Amino acid sequence: MPAHHDAPAATVDIDEVLELVRAHGGRVTSARRAVLSALVSADAHLTAEEVAQAVHSDHPDVHLSTVYRTLEALEQLGVVTHVHLGHGKASYHLAERVHHHAACEVCGHVIELPADLLSDVVRELKERHGFVADVHHFAFVGHCTTCLPEGHIR
Repeated sequence: MPAHHDAPAATVDIDEVLELVRAHGGRVTSARRAVLSALVSADAHLTAEEVAQAVHSDHPDVHLSTVYRTLEALEQLGVVTHVHLGHGKASYHLAERVHHHAACEVCGHVIELPADLLSDVVRELKERHGFVADVHHFAFVGHCTTCLPEGHIR
């Protein structure tokens, strides 16, 4: 079951995303359309298995391995990205809006954070250490205010 999110509602047109696939040299196949449609209509980031389940309801001939290959291809095209929201499997979402994540280890609640949140850290890493960080790949893991252990300041 996908984690619930605090995020602005997405207004993504599937045809615009497919045009982006074409613009990046990708082919538009029925599997790609089905995977993108599942991601566009989702109200949360989905694991590959959740994408496959959504796809399979309308396209039973699309196998899990096809969904994995499609997600990988769409990620290489820059249309889809994945993030590790804690200790679970990777979750996928459209790459049209870059953001960070904070994930509650207890209830799975995910908060989408602004893209510029870590810009000072990224700049420091590059200036001081010559290191270019990919800070969108992992989530901040901790506890939401509902699940904070007793004794912690809210």
